[in-house]
Amino acid sequence: MAVEPGISWLIPVRDTPDTYRAAVQSALDGCGTEDEVIVVDDGSLVPVEVPEDPRVRLFRTPPRGIVPALELGRKHARGAWIARLDSDDVALPGRIAAQRPAMADGVGAVGGRARTLPPFGPGMERYIAWLNSVEDPHRELLVEAPLIHPATTIRAAALDAVGGWQDVDAPEDYDLWLRLVDAGWRLRTVPVEVVALRDRPDRLTRTDARYRPAAIRRRKMSWLEPRLPPVVGVWGANVTGGPWIRWLRDRGVEVLAFDLRDGVRHGVRVRPREVVRELELPLLLVAVGDPDIRAEIRGLLGVWRPDLVEGRDWWAVA
Repeated sequence: MAVEPGISWLIPVRDTPDTYRAAVQSALDGCGTEDEVIVVDDGSLVPVEVPEDPRVRLFRTPPRGIVPALELGRKHARGAWIARLDSDDVALPGRIAAQRPAMADGVGAVGGRARTLPPFGPGMERYIAWLNSVEDPHRELLVEAPLIHPATTIRAAALDAVGGWQDVDAPEDYDLWLRLVDAGWRLRTVPVEVVALRDRPDRLTRTDARYRPAAIRRRKMSWLEPRLPPVVGVWGANVTGGPWIRWLRDRGVEVLAFDLRDGVRHGVRVRPREVVRELELPLLLVAVGDPDIRAEIRGLLGVWRPDLVEGRDWWAVA
């Protein structure tokens, strides 16, 4: 339980002997007088060593996984905010100073932009480029994870309120963002690079089944399901929209589908997109994968349907 006003940096480590020292040092370099660095050695083959510094606390456990390691660190964290950092990565100078103005009442987590060292594969590079373009994480919540874990500083009280990190069939950070929003907390991000990410073949995003696209999409759908009205509009009836249309129909929801061309796809009638201007839509999902097309639709909705508020009446999904 956090009892002090400072920042608790939280770094889980397992078998990253070439990088964890730089991660720990970057957190120390970002520490203020009330801050601390918590390192959890999650069963590394070569035991982790930390600097002789009173601000650093090391906890060792058998290899149990990322969520138990984070929860152990959270249990011992004393700061009002927990700054996440992975042992592959480096916190950039000025991270906390850049994020602090966004730590307003009601905000549960504050992210920031990332850079990659060296460049990752094309999929991760596309995600980072999108992440770095996000201005409002709330409205992007069902597109991708709008905050990246090692760039995010989380209010300890908000973590406590939602039960901390949980071991589910989805990325532990994305699951947390959804639960924070469910509990009424806001997500924020700052337009500043706050972390440098290093890639390696066994990074969890590459190897852990919880990060597969199908698991992520199911978690989005489970979050949205309690909010479903009897009728839902879906703008986009191709590759991205198909799974959403089928999922909605499986739940007995009437689907009004829109796209550039009319016809019948995924078992529903697809109407020209201009029809959106005329229909009553309790909920609209914009299901397109291309961020440029998504931005175009966002602009059209601003003109055609200013009554629909993004993040309430309509969501971009992917």
